[in-house]
Amino acid sequence: MSLALALALALQPVPTDSPPVPSDSPADARRLRRTRFAASAPFDLVSGGAPRRGAWAAALQLGYPWFGLRAQLGLAPRLAILADLETALAQRWRPAIGIGLRWVDRPHFRLGGELLLGWLFQSEPLDRRGPNAEARIRLAVPVGRVAPYLTLGTQHTIMPDRTRIIRASGTTTDWSARHEWTLKASLGLVVAITQRVGLDLGIDLAWVGAPNSVGIPGLHLGVLFGGRPRGAQ
Repeated sequence: MSLALALALALQPVPTDSPPVPSDSPADARRLRRTRFAASAPFDLVSGGAPRRGAWAAALQLGYPWFGLRAQLGLAPRLAILADLETALAQRWRPAIGIGLRWVDRPHFRLGGELLLGWLFQSEPLDRRGPNAEARIRLAVPVGRVAPYLTLGTQHTIMPDRTRIIRASGTTTDWSARHEWTLKASLGLVVAITQRVGLDLGIDLAWVGAPNSVGIPGLHLGVLFGGRPRGAQ
């Protein structure tokens, strides 16, 4: 009787909504620890692009000489709209908007690109202003709670100049334009405190006015935070 009952129970189909049996193997445990924060908002922000529509992230960066505020919102899988504000010692300001696309999206390897359009303002003694465009490449390697990253950027600014010449016959105005090329690089480490909050520590190099100038090194500390659309896991 008992044997017949056991066979009957064993042959019953398993319901499709039955939860999977968790695995306690050491390999599965290590894999879970290494990928637990792979989809966290702090890692998304330094990877370029967004994992899905509605996913958002933002960062506040404090350092010397560069300060920054950055935010992104997912428009589609891997595609995000960006808003970016950077300043050097409150003397040089560059607000910009743009788009970011994640080209490679793997648990331990992220590669993305960004394109931003903005306006440069720089006060005396070197007064500069004009339309600005920047292209960036972002590389991140998430492992567990940390993600080393590298950001490379090239920035171009067109600065119109107006010269007024006053003569006895009258005043003439001449217009010309100058081009400023800025190369930028950041190497840092993001630590995910939770899925929504993280810290960023890195070193920066900005070569303003390349190639006829000297690169300016710096350091920064940032706070990153974000979230996912309602209902997303």
